[in-house]
Amino acid sequence: MIEVIGLHKEFAENVLYDDYHIKFTAPKICIEAPNGQGKTTLLMMLVELEGRQSGQVLFSGKALTEPHKQVAIATDRIALPGFLTAQQIINLSANTLGCNWPTALIDGFNFNDFLNTRFDALSSGNQKKCQLILALMRDAPYLLLDEPSAALDQASIEYLLNLLDEYLTDKPEGQIIITCHEPAPFIEHGFECMPL
Repeated sequence: MIEVIGLHKEFAENVLYDDYHIKFTAPKICIEAPNGQGKTTLLMMLVELEGRQSGQVLFSGKALTEPHKQVAIATDRIALPGFLTAQQIINLSANTLGCNWPTALIDGFNFNDFLNTRFDALSSGNQKKCQLILALMRDAPYLLLDEPSAALDQASIEYLLNLLDEYLTDKPEGQIIITCHEPAPFIEHGFECMPL
């Protein structure tokens, strides 16, 4: 369970969160809110990639000690090096984090033909697939996905939904949190929707 306690975040004079409290208790959560309401910023703060003025985030009652091992995130907010090929980026991540080469994920997302393409030359859908592969290959207990179905083809959405159905099988303390504008397919796969 992820719990946010007394979160305060502002940009200049725009207060995004003021003494914000929330408990994400369901195993699979879909956060709903209009654009600009802070969904992506919240995910980034949960994984400590975005600062906050005050507040605390607890994972199963504790602060993160090794975020890179405990939480995986896929979001457009994390800039990947556009001059590297997708294969180089995946290799770099696998070597840095000690992950195996994600053959099944690459096959499942039909991504083999794009491995030798520079990241900045990939379509938005294939950039999304690369981001998802990088997050999913880590097999972290907590998985945060920002608009995971955006720009994906229908076959890739179905593959992702099936992956998420099984993701927590061996992670009893784990949790998946996504943001999404079209939650219906995720609701059908057991996600609980929560407004921001």
